[in-house]
Amino acid sequence: MTLRSVSISLALFPFALLTAAIPQDSAPISLSGPGHPPLCRGKGSDAPECVTPPHATYSPDPEYPEEARRAHDQGFVVVDLVVDTNGLPHDVKIVRGVTPALDQAAIETVKRWKFTPASKDGHPLAVRIRVELSFYMR
Repeated sequence: MTLRSVSISLALFPFALLTAAIPQDSAPISLSGPGHPPLCRGKGSDAPECVTPPHATYSPDPEYPEEARRAHDQGFVVVDLVVDTNGLPHDVKIVRGVTPALDQAAIETVKRWKFTPASKDGHPLAVRIRVELSFYMR
């Protein structure tokens, strides 16, 4: 079995947020979960009070750890993180892991990513999102 490129699915899971406008220096708002207000989609029919979600501008693939490759470890690692108002990731945590080696590779990778920050009415917001990284050998 050979290692092919590791694919990443940047699944900013169902974006959901709180309905109240939160100043950028407040706690990040969650973009995952039920009961969220609408997200801006760039269409004329966007609802009032919609929020533009963050967008990954730099998201390199993780390195497949040699230990995990030798053990044929594979799977999806789901990571929770805060994207601050400057588009930088913070408070990176595993939501659903595979093995310690793959989990650590996912954390190290996501910490290097950069984003266009989320915004509301043209003002950047700190938000909490989830992303999924895929580790499969082919």
